[in-house]
Amino acid sequence: MDEPEAPKRAEGLLEQIADTALDDDYYVVRAGDYAQSREFNTPLTALVLATFALLVMMAALQTRNDRPATERERSTLISDVAARKELQAEREATVQRLREEVADLSASADRFDPAYQNLRLETGDLAATGPGITVVASPSALQNPDGSISDRDLQIMVNGLWYAGAEAVAINGQRIGTLTGIHTANGVINVNYHDIVPPYTVVAIGPSDTLLQRFENNPAGRYWASRQKEASVQFGVTPSSDLSVPAVPKKRMTIRHATAIKGEE
Repeated sequence: MDEPEAPKRAEGLLEQIADTALDDDYYVVRAGDYAQSREFNTPLTALVLATFALLVMMAALQTRNDRPATERERSTLISDVAARKELQAEREATVQRLREEVADLSASADRFDPAYQNLRLETGDLAATGPGITVVASPSALQNPDGSISDRDLQIMVNGLWYAGAEAVAINGQRIGTLTGIHTANGVINVNYHDIVPPYTVVAIGPSDTLLQRFENNPAGRYWASRQKEASVQFGVTPSSDLSVPAVPKKRMTIRHATAIKGEE
């Protein structure tokens, strides 16, 4: 009867040893640390939460106080943009109205002031048509060093045509105006800053019955006749009853730097 109870006693002994493996002082110390930690963390947590709540409250108050100023700035900016758009629209309308007035005045001057019309024609501001002569010049076909045509040759020709009575002159489609330059740049002749190449076709509008004869008899005509004879430069003149030349480019009609001299009082 006593033998079956032995295993039970052993099991109970093992459980007791396991339950009391640690010294009792350990549990006492552990319980004290936990309580002390709780006592310490409770006020710290409360302080942190109170500080956070205070910061949130201050941010909310600041946002509420700044909102009216922000709304006023936004409203002012919107009003300023609208006002500037309206001002720009008014100025654009004024510019368009002035352009229309200038166009109307120009058209009126063209219709009712023949002197103004003639002035624009003479200065090259208008295209021109009428009788005249066409001069075609090309370098010599021979291997002749003097057979090339320079900017000076064309200048002499144009001046001779003006002297002969030409009213409008163009070289290769470039109208000669008061600010037109004929010069060589990088080995190429250009007129109104446009490069031209041979053959050089010079159209001169004027009285065709006298223009050719007066050109041949003036120094420019004689100069070109000698060039044709001595350097074999190709040169031909053809009269015509219907020729046309374009207007001078707008950039060559505007004086940008010179100013008028005031007369002495």
